Amino acid sequence: MKTIIELEKQILALPAAEREQLAAMAWESLVGDPSVAGNRKIDPEGIKAAAQRDAEIQAGTVQPIGHAEFLRRTGGVSE
Repeated sequence: MKTIIELEKQILALPAAEREQLAAMAWESLVGDPSVAGNRKIDPEGIKAAAQRDAEIQAGTVQPIGHAEFLRRTGGVSE
């Protein structure tokens, strides 16, 4: 079994489109998972806001921005 570090290296080596697809699939696996909803380490308000934003993007009422644009708009600050 691969460690998280090994998986992270492999994931980050993927082309951006494949990383995006993988992230979307991972996100979808969390949305309806009751074990995530009860996890106190996960911010429920953040999950709700992200789900709402995803719905807005899917509906076409807002346009998503990329990581570079996010950094530009936030002054280049990322954690």
